[in-house]
Formats: sequence, C-alpha cells, structure tokens
Amino acid sequence: MAQPLEVLVVTGFGCKPCENVKQRLQRLRAEFPELLVTEFDVGSDQGTAIALRYKLVGLPGILVNGRMALVGDVSEALLRERLEQARRALVPEA
Repeated sequence: MAQPLEVLVVTGFGCKPCENVKQRLQRLRAEFPELLVTEFDVGSDQGTAIALRYKLVGLPGILVNGRMALVGDVSEALLRERLEQARRALVPEA
C-alpha cells in the first residue's frame, strides 16, 4: 500500500473558498486513494495554533505532509499538481 498523503486544511465557518477546496479534494480521492484529509476550523484551538505556526494570511490553508502547500481558493489542477509532487517525494529513489 502506498504511503498516505496527509492533507490538513484550515477552514473557517461560512468560508466559501474552504468549501470549494474541500469539494475539489473529495473529487481528487479517485486519483489519490492514499489521500487522508483532516480539517481544522481556524476558530478551534488546534486550527488557531496551526494558523499561527504557519502564518496563514488567508483561508483555506492547505498543508501536505506537514508542509505549507497552498492558501486560498486554489484550482483542482493546482491541488493535483501539489499532491503529485508530494507523492513523488514519498517514493524512495532506486
């Protein structure tokens, strides 16, 4: 089994761009079965801590495998590109 691609999304209540990104990530699960998505609201203790740690300037904040990847209402194509990069980084070179 492939190593998981861990995506953490920091969202906000009523945030339309956050909903858009969550829907795009849901669609990408077909291409990335190893995708594990966790969501934290920026108003929660964990969400606030993450936002401060990574100095989020907008929502949603998207981390892939513990690294800040994207912020905002990003396209499905850009999400796919970042997930592919993260997938390649997990594969040990022969």
